[in-house]
Amino acid sequence: MRSRFRFTVIALAVLALAAPAFLLADGTQLGTISGRVLDEQGGGIPGVTVELVSTGMGYRRSLTTDSSGSFNFAALRPGPYTLRASLSGFTTIEKSNNIAAADKVTNADVTMSLAATEEKVEVIGEVPLVDKTNTSATTTVSSTLTQKLAIGRSYQTLIQNAPGVTGGSNPNSHGALSGNNQYLFDGVDTTDVTTGTFGQNFNYEAIEEVVISTAGISAEYGRAQGAIVNVITKSGTNTFSGSAKYIVTNDEWNGDNKGRNPINGTSFNRTKFDEVQPRWALTLGGPFWKDHLWFFGAYEFYDQTSPFSQTRTSTVPANGGVTGESYQQTLNVKLWDAKLTFQATPSHLFSGQANSDPIEGFVVDYWNGSAEREALTLQGQNDCDGLCVWNARWSGVFGSNVSAEALYAEQDGDITVGSFEGSGTPYLNFADNLFYNGATFVGFVKRPRTQANAAVNLYTQLFGDSHTFKVGGDYQDLESIASFIYPNNQLFLVSGYNPVTRQPILSPGDARLDFTAPAESISTGNILGIYALDKFEVGKNLFFNIGARVDFQQADSDIGNTVIDTTNFSPRLTGVYDLLGNGKTLFSAAYGRYYQFLVQDIADSVYAGVAQIANYDYYEWDGSAFVLVDQVRVGGNTAPVNNDLEPSFLDEFNVAIQQQLGNTMAVGIRGIYRKWNDLVDDRRLFQAGTVIRTPVNFGDDVLSRYYKAIEVTFDKRFSSNWQASANYTLSRAEGNHFANYTSQLFNYANENCRVTGTPVVGTVPCPQVTDVNQYGYAPYDRTHIIKAFTAYTLPLSFAAITAAPSVIWQSGLPYQRQRSASSIHGETYTYFYDKRGSSRTPNWYQLDFALEAVFKPWGPFEIGVKGEVFNATDQQPVTSNTAISRLPDANFGLPTARGALNAPRAYRLTGLLRF
Repeated sequence: MRSRFRFTVIALAVLALAAPAFLLADGTQLGTISGRVLDEQGGGIPGVTVELVSTGMGYRRSLTTDSSGSFNFAALRPGPYTLRASLSGFTTIEKSNNIAAADKVTNADVTMSLAATEEKVEVIGEVPLVDKTNTSATTTVSSTLTQKLAIGRSYQTLIQNAPGVTGGSNPNSHGALSGNNQYLFDGVDTTDVTTGTFGQNFNYEAIEEVVISTAGISAEYGRAQGAIVNVITKSGTNTFSGSAKYIVTNDEWNGDNKGRNPINGTSFNRTKFDEVQPRWALTLGGPFWKDHLWFFGAYEFYDQTSPFSQTRTSTVPANGGVTGESYQQTLNVKLWDAKLTFQATPSHLFSGQANSDPIEGFVVDYWNGSAEREALTLQGQNDCDGLCVWNARWSGVFGSNVSAEALYAEQDGDITVGSFEGSGTPYLNFADNLFYNGATFVGFVKRPRTQANAAVNLYTQLFGDSHTFKVGGDYQDLESIASFIYPNNQLFLVSGYNPVTRQPILSPGDARLDFTAPAESISTGNILGIYALDKFEVGKNLFFNIGARVDFQQADSDIGNTVIDTTNFSPRLTGVYDLLGNGKTLFSAAYGRYYQFLVQDIADSVYAGVAQIANYDYYEWDGSAFVLVDQVRVGGNTAPVNNDLEPSFLDEFNVAIQQQLGNTMAVGIRGIYRKWNDLVDDRRLFQAGTVIRTPVNFGDDVLSRYYKAIEVTFDKRFSSNWQASANYTLSRAEGNHFANYTSQLFNYANENCRVTGTPVVGTVPCPQVTDVNQYGYAPYDRTHIIKAFTAYTLPLSFAAITAAPSVIWQSGLPYQRQRSASSIHGETYTYFYDKRGSSRTPNWYQLDFALEAVFKPWGPFEIGVKGEVFNATDQQPVTSNTAISRLPDANFGLPTARGALNAPRAYRLTGLLRF
């Protein structure tokens, strides 16, 4: 065993040196079909001609089995393949429906028998539900299921199908922050380079499947501590196919909001509007040149006005009747995707793709506490001259032992923000912790990116065992451009605010912040990841994936100073024991180290020389006028660069048992433990009118974050007319630090903060406000999560009827009693009365249901209708831990807007045509 491991290390090093310098990659969107041709006694048959034919695209490859009877077809587009094995004197075996799956190996062993005459035997291939070469916690959400479900039309919604995932469009995965995920479209990294959140929307009809990996992730992937989200898109085939969908909603069809506002007695019922909201979704794909060149395109467009939402409701009786205002957003959406695929030779595949997602009309409560419409922000995104992302990809095989793939991509896009209504100066009212009169932002961001990925694989036999060596990496060149101000470049911090007269209620000590007008801030960065791994068998029952990656992160501030320059080493190790030796009963254990994506946020938020909404003149109300007290300079590169700053890392251990049941079902149970280390926070000091922010790494004796979970999963691919995916997660996420790079901990340790209305009254040392009761449950922690998605199709002589129920049941979210406070320098903080997460919102569930009928009136054409109902039982408990009152009074825990409650029952109707 020791000699095998030593040879693995040497072989990886040699292969890394031999690979061209440009070979960089970040995972793979391709699959592998491999196996052995055996005789009736189980011995390998050499010299067998094995041919593999793509069922949909028609291209074919062939090779000859080696001395052990083994064959390996690498770099395959996901989809079904037919395998044919032939040798004079033996039966010819044709094995259909061998499914190549992204980043998985499908076993396709063949047994041949002696035949006196030519004989052909047809069998059905295997479907890879468990794979000893990839035992990571992976959820594959296929369009064959999602097109039947009642579900949101976005890949962000599909991420919620995975166990251990909570939250909304930017979810928390296995205890990680919402900005710790990585989003790939066919291998193109679209993650926002500053926030770490999703950076692009995508046409729903162009999605073939979404693969969500959440634990035990191999060395191909780096710079993410949450989920790796692979969106795999559709391609054309040899058959012309297309679809047209007309999708309609109407708020008048939907249920009404229940209950009353406990603060002012106002009903949560909204004013419905009777208007059909249509959208069109079109696709078309097929061959330009049969067996060689194919196209696929998708286009979706609509203008859609949302049902009425509601701003927060003031807990101050005098303000209660004029806050909690209703509002709507009207989106103008155009989502398109175009793709060409070219099989130049049986061994070389090329593809090119472009897509865009311009959307205008978002209305967002970026304050997370807007009391009225004037405090909301209007947002548009990705108006990038019609083209936001394009990429070109190549994959090739060289003989039976070497394969390679490479990718080049460019991404553009922007986000613009402004006031939803009016353009007034914003006010933070300490009486109810809500914002009035002005939006959060006016300005824009642009984050263009260029990237190149590639990898090379070597398949070989060593010491009688099969090895797959892989080296590769990814390179990205990044830019972040920002220009932001508050409306009128001011912010007021006041003891009260009257939304009727639109005047503040001032007390001595209230503040006005006059911000310096910023120019554009342009920071740059680049990241490089290089990895090497060996996947190898030891005997019949043991399998290992031993790998490591090195990640380089470098960023320059907008005035050219290098503020991040790190190199990190991430080992990954997985061991699998195949209990029965048939690849269907697997026990696995894995360890991995995962580093944080660090670069642009630090460059933009801490070290920006051209500060955005940061530097201000601080005025205090003295009873008759605002008097200048300080000239506070939070930004402008005043902080000394921390040359030793490193990204945080987490160590993850997980063990799992997976069992495939027949050819279409699998169950599994997994235990996960994750611990974060070297968490980054900034210490803030105030010197000579300047706030000095220095980000540093803290040990786990000061900052901590943990996650532990047990997950149970069940998956069934479509067969016998039904398909399903279900999982249960028992978990806990806890600690005292749940921010990317900055929190209120450790700030102004030697300064005083002014606090009113709490047990700590008056001017006190800041740590008595900022550091109290911080340890507890993460704000996204849920103890229990149950998810189940299923669809059953009843084939009738005249139609196919599909019923698709789905349900999610979750524990409530943590929260605690708290109140806003401000330092003498005008910054706001939160005082916790109780331990973090000491209270929880109620447990809740949601049942969704879809019913579809599809008819085949003639030839290849299908027409159908699909009805969907969301929240079929109309459950409307409190589901938010933000849109509730957290003040320590009689209203604690009560909703302050209808958005705190689960959305009422809603309906959607689709008419469809397919061919």
